[in-house]
Amino acid sequence: MVSSNYEDVSTMADLSEQDLSPRRYQRGEIVEGEVVRVDDDGIVVSIGLKTEGIVPPHEMRTLSQEERDGMQSGDSVMVTVKGGRGPGDMALLSLDAAKEEQGWLELLQHSKDGDTITARVVEQNRGGVVVNYLGIRGFVPFSQLAPTPSDTREQAIAERMGQEYPFQILEVDQARERLVLSERAIWQKQQEAERDQFLATLEEGARVTGKVTSLRGFGAFVNLGKAEGLVHISELAWSRIKGPEEVVSVGQELEVQILKVDPETKRISLSLKRTQPEPWESVPERYNVGDIVEGTVTRLADFGAFVRLEDWVEGLVHISELSPRQVKNPSECVYVNQQIRVLIMDIDPVKRRMSLSYKKAFGM
Repeated sequence: MVSSNYEDVSTMADLSEQDLSPRRYQRGEIVEGEVVRVDDDGIVVSIGLKTEGIVPPHEMRTLSQEERDGMQSGDSVMVTVKGGRGPGDMALLSLDAAKEEQGWLELLQHSKDGDTITARVVEQNRGGVVVNYLGIRGFVPFSQLAPTPSDTREQAIAERMGQEYPFQILEVDQARERLVLSERAIWQKQQEAERDQFLATLEEGARVTGKVTSLRGFGAFVNLGKAEGLVHISELAWSRIKGPEEVVSVGQELEVQILKVDPETKRISLSLKRTQPEPWESVPERYNVGDIVEGTVTRLADFGAFVRLEDWVEGLVHISELSPRQVKNPSECVYVNQQIRVLIMDIDPVKRRMSLSYKKAFGM
């Protein structure tokens, strides 16, 4: 045991004067220290042999009152050497500066890894909102916030003051003290995930309710809640229309049928007309064999002429029913867009066919 003490003394004796002298720290250096005590002047920290420093109240503003009250002697803390002297000729230290430096290092790593961070909204300026992340001020442009109706944006931002939210890092530059964040990017990912889940619940042939959001020459877009679908102009009505505005208007609520859902392109094809009776279903209620009706010649073929009685309801006048005399081509008797009278010879609703006669309408 005595031998051990002699060894300790011998070891101490081998230490140089430099080893036993207080270390000289450079201004701005970050060091790990040990809390000695907490009093009204600040936090006294031991940062090495024979060296103590103090963190004054204005250098620990990022520390909550709860965190300060919970500090005990022996706790480890990271501090930055500020330079100069404080009470009791102790070196001036800063918790805020050390936390900020650590914050920049974390931001750089998070940016590299593509991680999101959580920051507190603290104020608003003309271009966006300012947030605080570990004592570092960051900026979120209005264009990078989650979408909010323009007429309620001011109120929405005011309600978010002091609250913490996740953000994605767009730019981090410690040298310029520049931190730019985005909330919209996270919002978009959430919207995409919710849309994918919603698409998975849609079944082709099912009927759903939505609201018309916009009209285009080729159709109408309908918001179904978590996703938007298109009603092509050909699926808006059984009748022929020149534009979607003839049938629907923006803001109108519709019941539509799902025609197709494409998970790859995220597109939803809808139909309005298929929620309504198909014209051929009621043809037998409106037409009878033997009726003489008016129609429009739509096209000519070698075997006869097609005549439209109403939208989506056409019949065929066979070439043998055009004239009592023999004709080689329907154009000898009728022409496209001509208004003519025909007699209904036969109706087949299942095959959607109607046989007509031009010559018999005139008793020939």
